[in-house]
Amino acid sequence: MRIFRKMATAFMILGMLIFTACGSDEGGGGEAAVSFTKEGKIRTTIRESFEQSYYDKEELKQTILTEVADYNRMAGEERISVEKVEVENAVAEVEMTYAKAEDYASFNQTVFFTGTPAQAEAAGYDLNVVLSSVKDENETVGKSDILAMKDVVVLITDEKQSVSLDKKALYASDNVAVSENAREIRMAGEGKELAYIIYK
Repeated sequence: MRIFRKMATAFMILGMLIFTACGSDEGGGGEAAVSFTKEGKIRTTIRESFEQSYYDKEELKQTILTEVADYNRMAGEERISVEKVEVENAVAEVEMTYAKAEDYASFNQTVFFTGTPAQAEAAGYDLNVVLSSVKDENETVGKSDILAMKDVVVLITDEKQSVSLDKKALYASDNVAVSENAREIRMAGEGKELAYIIYK
């Protein structure tokens, strides 16, 4: 999983690769979730086993704080904040808030774009895709339909963990599983292709 990949080298040095299987059905059994706040920020919550005797809570905390401080310094302002770093009952829990989707993408070295269809195309993303309606999978839209949509947001990502939207998903690519309330999405399968979600 790509989340916290920017910190992978530090974790290897510390002997604490505790997040590499985060959100995966294989391996460490960690959990990770991403959610959009009403203010448009991105919040992540990560829980992972932290039971080895050589794991150190303070080293973990300082590693995360240092990486975030370095990112904010390079950005010239506070773009990421660490809300929580706790270890209880051999489980580490980390909560972080990102000012914008691009901060999340940059810090975690992953694809995580949000914006209008026109902005997505301008950013170089290929909108020549077929998306299915969340309400009726037989209803599909293509590039011209997507670009003609008004007042919608498109999320393009390669992240595998659950993402909670601040609005309802309208259309999604075939590699996306959408919850019944249309507010939670997750990439399905092991393919490397990007996931596309249009929500409003």
